[in-house]
Order: sequence, then C-alpha cells, then structure tokens
Amino acid sequence: MYIYNEGNEQIYLRALKGADIAIWEWNMENNTLFLSNNFTNIIEHTGIDFKDLWDFIQKTAVEPDKVSAKNDLVFFINGNTSIYKSEFRISTNNGKIKSILIKGKAIKNPQGKIRLISGSINDITEKKSLEEHINYLAYYDSLTGLPNRFLFVNDLRTALINSQNGSLIFMDIDDFKLVNDTFGHDYGDLLLVIFSQLINSCIKDLGKLYRLSGDEFIILINKYNSYNKLSELCYHIFNYLKKPFEVKGDKIYITISMGITLFPEDSHDINELYKYADLALYHSKINGKSTFTFFQHEIFNSYRRKVNIEQELKNAVKNNEFHMLYQPQVDIIKNQIIGFESLLRWQNAKLGFVSPAEFIPIAEMTGNIVEIGDWVLNSVCKTIYEMKLKGHELKKISVNVSPIQLKKVGFADKFVNIYKKYGISPSQLEIEITEGTLIDLFSYKIKTINELLKKGVKVSIDDFGTGYSSLNYLTVLPISTIKIDKSFIDNIYHQKNKVIINCMVNLSKSLNYEIIAEGVETKEQLDLLSETGCNIIQGYYFSKPLTINEVEKTLMKKDGFGGV
Repeated sequence: MYIYNEGNEQIYLRALKGADIAIWEWNMENNTLFLSNNFTNIIEHTGIDFKDLWDFIQKTAVEPDKVSAKNDLVFFINGNTSIYKSEFRISTNNGKIKSILIKGKAIKNPQGKIRLISGSINDITEKKSLEEHINYLAYYDSLTGLPNRFLFVNDLRTALINSQNGSLIFMDIDDFKLVNDTFGHDYGDLLLVIFSQLINSCIKDLGKLYRLSGDEFIILINKYNSYNKLSELCYHIFNYLKKPFEVKGDKIYITISMGITLFPEDSHDINELYKYADLALYHSKINGKSTFTFFQHEIFNSYRRKVNIEQELKNAVKNNEFHMLYQPQVDIIKNQIIGFESLLRWQNAKLGFVSPAEFIPIAEMTGNIVEIGDWVLNSVCKTIYEMKLKGHELKKISVNVSPIQLKKVGFADKFVNIYKKYGISPSQLEIEITEGTLIDLFSYKIKTINELLKKGVKVSIDDFGTGYSSLNYLTVLPISTIKIDKSFIDNIYHQKNKVIINCMVNLSKSLNYEIIAEGVETKEQLDLLSETGCNIIQGYYFSKPLTINEVEKTLMKKDGFGGV
C-alpha cells in the first residue's frame, strides 16, 4: 500500500533528477505550461519562458528538426494517436546539440476536447550517440574508417539497379601475414591504416574504397569499365607502392595483387561479380603476385573444373575409380626389362579421364593424396604378389610418393606394414620423389627416408636436373636411381643438352647410381643416349604404360626384352 508523505515526494524528485527526466503539463484551456525544476537542467536553457509546447519547439529545436517535431504534435492533437511521442534535437544556450524525447497523454473534457496534456521529457543524447556509433560500425570499418562489406554490397546493388557501367578491383597485400608475424598486429594495423589512405589518394574521385576484412580491400569504380583506363589505374597504384611505408620509424616495402571484374559485361549479379573478382585475384597470386588480372570466363571454367575435381576425388577410392599402369624400364645392353614405373590413372564417371598432372596437385592441396597414396601402394604390392603367384618375379617397381605423404607421422611404418602384408621384399620397391621434394625433406623429414632406406627400400630422384638441387644431397642420401627428365631428352639434339646429359650420366656412374632416361620416343634419341653411356630407357620408343595383363604378356615373350 502506497502512503504519500513529504519524504516520498523528495525521493520522487531525486529519482527524476537522477534519471534526467522532467515533468511538464500544458493546460490548453488557459494556455499555460508547467515545467518541473529539472527541465532547465535537461534542456540547458535559462532565462527563457515558454508559453506552450509550440513555443518550446520553436525556440529550442534545431532548424532541420522543427518541421518533424511540430508534425508529431499536430498528429497527436488531431487524434491520430493516443500517446504523444516525439524525438528531436535541441540547441542549448552554449550551442551544444542535445537529443530529447518528449512523451505525453491527454485529458479531455466531457465534450471530448483536449483539456490537458501531461508528460515527461528525457535527455537521450547518450543513447542517440550510442545508436549512431553502432550504426556507424554497421557500415564502416572501425580501424581504417573505410566503408565495410555491408555498405559495399548496398552500393554495388545501387549501381547495378541504376544500370551503371563499372568495375570491381579486389586487392590484398602480398604476404601480409609475415608482417603481423614479424612486427606484431599493432604494427600490421597501422600499416593497414596508412595503406588505405594511400589507395584513397590514388583513386581520388574515380571510385570508392572498402575494407572487406583483414588485408582485403575492394574498389568500386562506377565511372567506367575500360580495360585501358583500369590498367592505367592499377599501374598508377603500383607506382605509388614503389616507395616504402614508414611505420613506427621502420621502412617497409609491400606489394599487392589485384583481380578485376567488369559490370555489366561479366555479370549483373552481386555474388558472381564478387566471386569473379576474387578468382581473378587468386589468378594474380598464382602468377607470381604483385600483378593484376582481368577476369575471363576461362578462369571461372578452370575454377569450376578444379572444384569438381576436388568433390569427385573425395569418393574416388571408395568408388574404385583408380587403376594402375606400368611402364617398362629397359636395359638396352641386355635387352631386358629391369623394372617398371607404376603410374596412377583416374577415370571418373562425371569427368571422364583426368590427367595426373591435373588431379595430383589438387589431391595434395586437399589432403586426399594420403588416402590415394595408400591405395597406390596397396595396389602395387598386390600386383607384385599376384605376379609372383603366376611365376613372374618382378625385380623392381617404382612408386611415386608425394611430399605430403612423406611428411605424415608414421608413413614409414605404414609403408613397411603394407609390403609385409603381401610378403614382398622391400628391395622390390623403389620410392620415386621429385628433386624439390628431396630438398624439402632434407631439412624436414629426412628421418622418414632413412628409415625406409634401412629396410632396403630404394629411392629414386625423378625429374632430375629441372630443379635446384645441390650435389650435397646426393652424397648424404644413399639414393639408388636418378631419372633424367623428359625435357632434356626432347632437346637432346642440341649440343648443350647433350653435354648436360653426359655430365649427369658420368656423375651417376661415379656415385654408383643407376640412371634412367625418361620419355624416350625416337631411335635418334636412343642412339644419342647410348653414346653418353645411359643404357636404361623408359618411354614410348619401347612401350607405352601397360595394364597388368599387358605386362604379363610382355614378360612371357621369348624375343626382345622378354624377361626380368
């Protein structure tokens, strides 16, 4: 039960003051306006009398808000709403702008005419400031002050609705993660602020710069979509970036990659345009960075092909889509097959035949190469076992192994367990790795190769001479075989290539390595290789890659190179 007394009224007045609320009442019959004591504190006006609410609005509301404030009052007095409510800005005596909220209800006489309007007034300046800040963050990046992804989508939608000709330039800073890792995120943030200011000065009135996330920025050009003018703009930006950035007293050089898409030429769809610009940017990255690429539909087709391969690879092993072929390695002195290289092939129901050169890099990127590699090793070991049952003792089959597999913990144990499962001698297997893989593993997982070498598994270097090997690696690892890359064989007619091949052969003989020439296709190539002393040949001159049934028939021949 509420009991009124003077103490309660003091509590009431203190509560109004603490809440920045004042009370008012407008007697419309005698046109007088009552204002509580806290009213002056809220509106920060002194020495001004207000006849009524109209007079209050006229004398305090900022000019842009007067019309809407008066309309709110008219709307209420005319009976269009039961509660009077109006938000507007006022100017105080000292010129400060504040936001207020006025609310009220009417008391009517028996004839239904408004007699009194009583209500409150709140200071909502802080609330409005917070709302404005939240609204700002919804559209603008808090670090750089640039418009963000949300505003970019809105602006691009507007440009497309208005059928404007324009373009998107998607860009990011090359190797920006290294900057954060080396100097710290505070340093990186400051670099982004300086970078955004520089790009804005480059584009001036040509377009609008947005920060999407991290070091990703996009420029919306709604003036033109000319290849020449856009190229000029990109070169202009590159020229600006030749000078170092000064961040916290340090000088740092950066490069950027850019991807460009044009509208409406490339698409009318927001999501497609963004994807196309992103794909063009990715194309710039794989082409060496510090460049720009215009989107072409061939890029999208390549991307879609890559995505399809990624998806189909996931179930390729389970669906039994892989098969192995075996290409003979022939000793031309003994006229015998001394081994085979196992070659993985993929026939997919949706994609048809997919070249290893196309799907292997994708399998390595996605990690599917590990499962595929396990399948290959099982298949090869099973083939050696089944051929033995038929009376064909295969001396050696080489298996291509990805660096992704070699870096996996437990690879050596897995390899051993598989060949033991089929009762195969490790000397019948040869791991074939590329020159680049050898160098990478030398400093990373050399222990894996050493474990296999101790078991008796041979190691072959594929594509020898095409990379950046050091002879030191050849002396440290007990490699068994070096394979001369096909690119040298194709150009063996040139004296320089012949000299290089001769050096490879002499080096291999000195280190007691077996040397194999890959990709031999003509009698002339064979004769020139024979002159250098390279006697083991692999290529179409002798045989294409064979199915296991064709291998068996070849081994059963009594003439030619029929026997292992």
